[in-house]
Amino acid sequence: MSSLFLFDIASQRSQWLSLRQETITSNISHANTPGYAARDVQPFEAVLQSEQLSMATSDPAHLGEPIATGSAAPQTDDDNWATYDSGNSVSLEKELVKAGEVNSAFALNNGVVKAFHRMLLTSTKG
Repeated sequence: MSSLFLFDIASQRSQWLSLRQETITSNISHANTPGYAARDVQPFEAVLQSEQLSMATSDPAHLGEPIATGSAAPQTDDDNWATYDSGNSVSLEKELVKAGEVNSAFALNNGVVKAFHRMLLTSTKG
């Protein structure tokens, strides 16, 4: 059985969320800079895909990875957000929504790590 790196994945997610929050705050700070182009980071799912993770099994009779059927539709970015006449592409409302998503993701990630930690403590205490 190969090792599971649950805490490593959670750590990578936290680092990715930190980088995304930094990018969002940079966009907000340049909201009035003429010609500034808003930036965002690569989605975390793409980061995980580049890692080539596979499902770990402890017995050959366990179910393998599911076979993908169909194809996912590409996501479209709604550009109906208000921008200002300074020539930049920063929308404060959109950036604040992203910041809220990052905050929720941090809370979820920390909750998962705490749950895994409690499970490890429970299993070692007996």
